[in-house]
Amino acid sequence: MAVVSDTSPLSYLILIGEVEVLHVLYGEILIPPAVEKELRSPDGPGPPRTWIGEAPPWLHVEQPPVASSEGWSLETESLETEEKLQALDQGESQAIRLAEATGSELLIIDERDGRKVAKEVGLQITGTLGVLDEAASDRLVDARRAAERLQETSFRASSELYRWLIGRHS
Repeated sequence: MAVVSDTSPLSYLILIGEVEVLHVLYGEILIPPAVEKELRSPDGPGPPRTWIGEAPPWLHVEQPPVASSEGWSLETESLETEEKLQALDQGESQAIRLAEATGSELLIIDERDGRKVAKEVGLQITGTLGVLDEAASDRLVDARRAAERLQETSFRASSELYRWLIGRHS
């Protein structure tokens, strides 16, 4: 299964000690160079920087195609879609392009605007909470403990979403 991840889900799964579930659930994970750069950023938290510096063999950095008037573009890309992609941060935009170019079965992305654009171009998406839900369903993580650890980070989700995750696996 080809799965592409944006920065946020990787970073938060690293921070709560559950990043290995990505490999167990999906096998190889693809990230674009911009996501690797964001994980290495000195402005970000230390654990993701350390992790990406010693990245596991199941994580692969791949360059997405570059959009141009003469070259590759998203299958469903329009001028409006291109403008929306350019409005996203580079990691999100590259992750969406990489997912589309590789025929990814899943894009793991948290940011609302990025999720919206990904859906518009027909990508199947999930986010950090969706990964934890799937991992809890497979008994790979304890949903309550994972949610509690996630709440100790800067991850933003409503209390209803946390209750939903915990309630599904109580």
